[in-house]
Amino acid sequence: MAIRLATIPVREVLAMTGVSGYPRWAGGVTVDDGMIERHLANDDLIAPDDGRDPNAPVPAAEHAGRIAWLIRNVRPNRCSVTIRDGLIQDGNHRFAAALYRGDDLVSCCIME
Repeated sequence: MAIRLATIPVREVLAMTGVSGYPRWAGGVTVDDGMIERHLANDDLIAPDDGRDPNAPVPAAEHAGRIAWLIRNVRPNRCSVTIRDGLIQDGNHRFAAALYRGDDLVSCCIME
């Protein structure tokens, strides 16, 4: 399997992955601008937690809180994602933060 590292425009990541708007999580859970804005306004930010079970269901409000944390704590154009088989395999929250902020670029690890 070939692995390519590249910094590419957000619009190309959208086209490459077929994402239209914010990513969907397990069970079809989605977030919207209003949810993210409420978390930002209330400083209801959820920091990354490496100890959580990555397979446990997560409600939309928790996703929005994680995105809000990234918006506040990661500089613009510094988000990274892993893409495999045309899907974002890792970095959905980071990519959602980049979309919300209007970032131009995202760093990608593309597994082909």
